[in-house]
Amino acid sequence: MTTPILDVAGLTAAYGRRTALRDVSLTIRPGQILGLLGPNGAGKTTLMDAVAGKVRPVAGTVSVCGMDVTRRTRAARARIGYAEQDLAVFPTLTVRENVSNWAAICGMPRRGHAQAVDAALSAMLLDEVAEQRVRTLSGGQRRRVHCAMATVCRPPLLLLDEPTVGVDPATRRAVLDHVRALAAEGTAVCYSTHYLPEVEALGADVVLLKDGATAARGRVEELLDRFGRTVAELRVRDGDGPSATTRTVSVDLDGPDELPGVLRGLDADLNRLAGLEIRRPSLDEVFDRIVEEDGRAHADSR
Repeated sequence: MTTPILDVAGLTAAYGRRTALRDVSLTIRPGQILGLLGPNGAGKTTLMDAVAGKVRPVAGTVSVCGMDVTRRTRAARARIGYAEQDLAVFPTLTVRENVSNWAAICGMPRRGHAQAVDAALSAMLLDEVAEQRVRTLSGGQRRRVHCAMATVCRPPLLLLDEPTVGVDPATRRAVLDHVRALAAEGTAVCYSTHYLPEVEALGADVVLLKDGATAARGRVEELLDRFGRTVAELRVRDGDGPSATTRTVSVDLDGPDELPGVLRGLDADLNRLAGLEIRRPSLDEVFDRIVEEDGRAHADSR
């Protein structure tokens, strides 16, 4: 098994007396995309800030490429591309100057510099506005510039905090395509988002935070199987003729093998079956259930 690019072990972080993270552990390996999920205030941004060395842990460790972030902050930070939620772009510079200057700040050598900048601009659909000043761009275009700056140096670890918030579909597709391409090249990606279909589209593993602690983790399919509900929706006719009505009967299924038993249970109504639909759980439903159940568990323990 490959060595993790990011290794977080028992991380606890606080702002004054408020604990923002409690004993969080996770790893991301080369080429792996980790979807970091959770409601507002769950600790997602704090976790990314701790990985980037902006928040000092109260307990636990954060290691990037084998380097302890607390002890070797500058060296570890040089291995990270971080697109924070707040845009960090220079409005008076052109799009190209923003990306090029950031590449230089990150230590990119002159050889290959221009090609890397061009590639980042192209990946983020910025070719046509490359020579425009950032202050003239739309909010979605500025976010593309922000992502291009974070990815131009092809860092071993990429942190993306809500990279598609408020953007148009074209920008969302560009970001997701670029993330997949970087992961295919070996970049480890930590992707925080409230748009859960993005996590499914990226084929990401999932860590779900709630109140600063880990509420669930695993592959999307694993979470769907563990927390989701597969429902058989049966449409049954009541009566005959043009005035007949149809009612819907919903039955939870633990698996497809249960469907024959459900149909047998209809007895005489089986001949009046007008339709059948199997509805698989969505990640949104699983997210809501985990958060609600975790919240009830915390309440019961008080």
